[in-house]
Amino acid sequence: MIDKRYHVFICTSGVDMQAERVVLSQALVSQGFFSWGLEQRTPLTTAFARRQIDDCDYFVLLLGGCYGDLSASGVSYMHLEYIYAVTKQKPILVLMHEAPDSRAPELQEKTGEGKSKFSDFRQQLQRERDVVVSYRNMRDLEMAVRHAMPQMIERHPSAGWIRPQNTQKLQEEVDQLRQKIAQLELKSNVFREEAIQIPRVNPDELFAFDYKVHAYQDGNFKELRPQRKMKWGEILAVLGPGFSPAAPEENFSRVINEFLNQTSLGDVREVMPRAHATARSQINIRALHTIKMQLKHNNWIVPTGRDNRQRLLWELTPQAEKTLMTINQGKKAI
Repeated sequence: MIDKRYHVFICTSGVDMQAERVVLSQALVSQGFFSWGLEQRTPLTTAFARRQIDDCDYFVLLLGGCYGDLSASGVSYMHLEYIYAVTKQKPILVLMHEAPDSRAPELQEKTGEGKSKFSDFRQQLQRERDVVVSYRNMRDLEMAVRHAMPQMIERHPSAGWIRPQNTQKLQEEVDQLRQKIAQLELKSNVFREEAIQIPRVNPDELFAFDYKVHAYQDGNFKELRPQRKMKWGEILAVLGPGFSPAAPEENFSRVINEFLNQTSLGDVREVMPRAHATARSQINIRALHTIKMQLKHNNWIVPTGRDNRQRLLWELTPQAEKTLMTINQGKKAI
């Protein structure tokens, strides 16, 4: 068995959770995890926290009796880190104090507004998360971590960090996968067969699709399914940079979902006018399949070899680049 270690980002309200953070960190270290996180946050530390979340394998939110320091938007830094982890689809474990009202007064929110935001956030976590573990004291917290983290690894396997001496085992696994890929390629060429049945489109034709998105308003969360209409030229402009240089096919979903994350707030506000954030945008799987096939059939992307992991790579064609240049020139003329 390959020996792995995992990075865990610890998210708390701040210094009021220092004692619990120490217990949590020690419990994680004893299980072989690396722990990250920030106790004191400012606008300057936000980017650093996001980089840590990007690189972590698991996200643990430790909630006591405070909502935490507020950002300029009125949302606490703890809440913002949680939203960011959700958008990055990180496996999330919530450790929640069973009775926050019983904590010492200095470990609770002191204003009515703070208490209201804390209560709303606590209820949001209970609604949204599948794994919410309550604790009463430090001993409970330590036992909860020791029990929950192995289950997290089992439910959400991650690449983690592997000791250099285990790379030979990985290479053997890679070689086996390469053999399986070669066998599958001999059986069929699915992409070419599917593309034959699809008519070509021009860049000005519209394509309608729907997608899922999590919308946040007044501390509450709701999953919506907005409709979006885009010209094929606009879709090409979104996806094109993702395949120049060549990239594996999973870039289709990654690039289009990132684009929807950045632009979905306008769609959401038609239904939730006070929405302040969106997360976890995910295009309809059938629409994504149609987009893939259409770009291939229009000769806008073509296969161009494999990477060192033997994934098939796709690349933007000169024809697609010419189409994009025409579209951009038309925008400038307007």
